[in-house]
Amino acid sequence: MNCKTFFSWCILLVVLFVTACSEAEKPVTKEEAAKIATALQNAIANRNTGLLNNLLSPELLQKRIMEQADNKLSRSEVSATLGSLKSGDFGRQIVKNLGQTGTYELVKQYEKNNRQHLVFRMYDEQLNYHDFELVKIRDEVKIADIFIYVTGENLSTTYAQTLISMKEEAASTVDKKDANMMQLMRKYINDKEFEKANKIYQSLPAVLKKQKIYRIIYTQIASGLGTDEYLTSLNDFQKDYPESTNMYLLMMDAYYLKKDYAGTMRCINGLDSLINKDPFLDYYRALIYKETEDTANQLVHLEKLHENLPGFGPGTLELINRYVEDKQWEKAVPLTKAYSNTKNANNEVIESLYELYPDFKKKMETE
Repeated sequence: MNCKTFFSWCILLVVLFVTACSEAEKPVTKEEAAKIATALQNAIANRNTGLLNNLLSPELLQKRIMEQADNKLSRSEVSATLGSLKSGDFGRQIVKNLGQTGTYELVKQYEKNNRQHLVFRMYDEQLNYHDFELVKIRDEVKIADIFIYVTGENLSTTYAQTLISMKEEAASTVDKKDANMMQLMRKYINDKEFEKANKIYQSLPAVLKKQKIYRIIYTQIASGLGTDEYLTSLNDFQKDYPESTNMYLLMMDAYYLKKDYAGTMRCINGLDSLINKDPFLDYYRALIYKETEDTANQLVHLEKLHENLPGFGPGTLELINRYVEDKQWEKAVPLTKAYSNTKNANNEVIESLYELYPDFKKKMETE
């Protein structure tokens, strides 16, 4: 199980100027939000980033950064950091991290403070959630801000805190060279060249390395440096930010690596409560029950997962395996047939099951 997540696009980028938006914000209707949710999910499924990049408004995000910074930042300082969003970097990073098999799916739509929100789950052996705040400008629906679950805060807050810290504590030590090195570090993280990314991280000014966002970035780098280094980085982060809302997501790995399965389950359930229910998390529950050899509860959660998310291949494979081990042929055979006909079926796993369980293969051939 791995819930390491991506957040490299949060790194400071110094690029083109973006003008601020002065138009009045209007509420989005439930129907408009639902329509956007469907279109966005379909677009990302087809690895098309155009809609997401068009929805994300650097102008509105800039406005929120200025508010978060309590006017301690100039408009030009904020604008200089947002050019990558306008150029489509956010959407490109999502698609790159999803790869060929990852999913980006709507978990829920809700309303808060007269604003429509969409919560999307991003998964490809790495788990993260994005909560989009929708508003309407000039009769166009736009994303004004994003709550990133792995950082535990809005994107505007991350930008504001980083920029203020740089301005107040290290304005003279963080220069264009550092910005270029941070872009290179992002590339190394995306390419899974963690030793090279770590070398750059260690060379950054101390004022950057002590900031929360860079502490989180280091946990991602550490995940590729070995179990001990990764576990240490997670424990250190928890020690310094015990009340952070992203602890459930980050510490799932830490507890799992320590074989503290009760702690892992607390994180899973805490995350589920924070989101206010995501049926996908039954997959993680099932994996924990598998580790503790509680096959009855493992089966319960795998069947719930398949009922709610029948298209999730890894969950279906786990359920097939459970049925085969329990010799529930009447369930294993039709489910295997249905799964084998899906677009992304992993038939190598099915073949390995045939080798391990000859009776299963005979049942399939008979049917």
